Amino acid sequence: MELPVGLQLRELELALALGAALGLVYDLLRPLRRGRGLTALTDLVYVTAVFLSLLAFALYAGRGRLRLFALGAMALSGGLWLQMSGVFREKLKKITKKKKKT
Repeated sequence: MELPVGLQLRELELALALGAALGLVYDLLRPLRRGRGLTALTDLVYVTAVFLSLLAFALYAGRGRLRLFALGAMALSGGLWLQMSGVFREKLKKITKKKKKT
């Protein structure tokens, strides 16, 4: 059974949003990973969040299937989120260093 193009586009949009949301979750857990004892716990929380979100996505948005283009879209948007947050973090460090000098 084929999936109509409109539903594929909707699934792609949801996959991009989910990938960015998972990137945000990873970014929010980043400060907690600095401590020695919390690294394993935060990794477990993140992996659990990824597993549950992929399961929910496959069941509801994918109508029981996890399609390859959806996985690629999630990986792309999550990677872009982390890349852009790193760029913003570096710019913020430069701005705060300039303010400390003056």
